[in-house]
Amino acid sequence: MQLPSEQYERIFTVLERCDAARTVQDFKEVVLDSLGSAFSYRHLTCFAGPTIQDVFADRSPALRGSCAVSWPGYRDRWHKIDVLSSDESCRALDRDGFSDIDRLTSMPDWGRRYIDGHMRRWGYRSSAVMHLQFPQGGHALVGITDPEPGLVDDVDAAALRMLSRQLSAISRRMPVAEEPAPPALSGRLQEVAALVCEGRSNKEIAATLYLSLDTVKKYVSRILATTGCRSRAEYVARYRRPAVS
Repeated sequence: MQLPSEQYERIFTVLERCDAARTVQDFKEVVLDSLGSAFSYRHLTCFAGPTIQDVFADRSPALRGSCAVSWPGYRDRWHKIDVLSSDESCRALDRDGFSDIDRLTSMPDWGRRYIDGHMRRWGYRSSAVMHLQFPQGGHALVGITDPEPGLVDDVDAAALRMLSRQLSAISRRMPVAEEPAPPALSGRLQEVAALVCEGRSNKEIAATLYLSLDTVKKYVSRILATTGCRSRAEYVARYRRPAVS
């Protein structure tokens, strides 16, 4: 599709602003601010991680509009059945770097539950996502939602596909900041944390360390409380390897 000149101006505006970002976090914030000013999108998210699945454990997502309020519930309950995570949508993200709920040709039953349970609750009638490539093979998802139906028309969709490719060329060059070391764990907590990072279940950890299941549950709860993580998945995505005291 041949884009009108004003769409190229919007794309160049976003690229110019994002090219000035010097850190991954700054890039996430600038992406949303520039999309808001250039395309007038109001309700936006940007979260990043080493894999697509890990982006939802992002400790510092960039959020705009009502997404700042709806994000915790989305992260904890709805992201696994987001209709834009369907096979059809993922193929579009791999191919074009962009997917839009209005352009899906099929709707799985769980996708309808997502629309009824999350989108309608917050009054969203439009939903789209851009996929960006980040340093060291990482990924980022930029979510666009709005109460207005059909927010992303065909021209905007073509512009966002082009923008996704160009933004990825910039975001891949971002320097990777070192992750802060996790709070030091000692004794049994250290041993349990190491097994959690290996993906072991509580039952498997109990058998390995000759502990009761209740004791393992208490240790895992203490590990999460100490590190400020909401779940085992977030702990693993954040630290991978526990610190030794």
